[in-house]
Amino acid sequence: MIVISLKLLLNNTNRRFLLVGGKGGVGKSSISASIATTFANNKQMTLIISTDPAHSLSDSFKQDLSGGEPVPIVGLANLFAMEIDPKQSSDDFKSLANINKQEDADNLMSQLSQFGLDDLDGIFDTMPPGIDEALALAKVIQFIKSEKYSHFKRIIFDTAPTGHTLRMLSLPDFLDSFMGKIIKLRVKMNNATSMFKSLMGVETQPDNTLEIMEHLKSSMNIVRDLFKDGSQTEFIIATIPTMMAINESERLKSQLNQEGISVNHIIINQIQNDNSNCSFCNVRSKGQSENLKYIQSKFEELTLTTLPFYDKEITGIGSLTMMGSDIFR
Repeated sequence: MIVISLKLLLNNTNRRFLLVGGKGGVGKSSISASIATTFANNKQMTLIISTDPAHSLSDSFKQDLSGGEPVPIVGLANLFAMEIDPKQSSDDFKSLANINKQEDADNLMSQLSQFGLDDLDGIFDTMPPGIDEALALAKVIQFIKSEKYSHFKRIIFDTAPTGHTLRMLSLPDFLDSFMGKIIKLRVKMNNATSMFKSLMGVETQPDNTLEIMEHLKSSMNIVRDLFKDGSQTEFIIATIPTMMAINESERLKSQLNQEGISVNHIIINQIQNDNSNCSFCNVRSKGQSENLKYIQSKFEELTLTTLPFYDKEITGIGSLTMMGSDIFR
């Protein structure tokens, strides 16, 4: 594996997809938005997408990005952003499953209830963890692969906290069993529906559920294969110099390696500088120094970028540009 610095990554447009992930509260959105801002300032058409159900990208850019479609960032050319709506993704999943309890007469459904098939919608009431993000990513991959969106040279994902992202990466395997159960239920329902429709003299319509499920699985596999392609995709770990965050970053890196996803960079945010006028700052800085040494020993094969503890909130194009300069210095 050839490790390239973040500075070189700035001009390496072959790595079109960047994912920024890590523990919640380490500044992933600010880091993602700063990277996107830097790419845009470098005249690269850039799209940043938040797949975190608890979005903060709108706050970073001081602009409403909640519509589920790419929105041009005001005050900066070449940059678009969007936040994925997990509720919409859940509804899309139900739609893909082709479950519609109103498609037949109520009396037919009451008869089907005798077969234990009256509550298929319940399987979707609580979506499996990670599936909303994965469905959102599948939709994103579909539209960014179309000619209409080919002008985006960089696609950056501001991901959910570690556990959610890792579940998303393992989702294609999960779908094999989950979709299989749905398909079996659908087949049972179709058999019972066909029997009753036949008795009532109603023409049976063809069911394309299997085709839809296979299409969804295929979309998930496209996502998985794309993220495993180190020539196109880079996963950047974001963390802060606390042992809790460092340990979680170590687990994240280990899991990403197991999944075959390229990880070359780790960004350590919120480094406290020495301050002779602040005893608390000095104590904090000393503790962080020990933790930074530990990070260097644990992630020695990665390029390590440190960011200071900023004395103001990183929001708006000006602050994001400043942070981006620190990231790619």
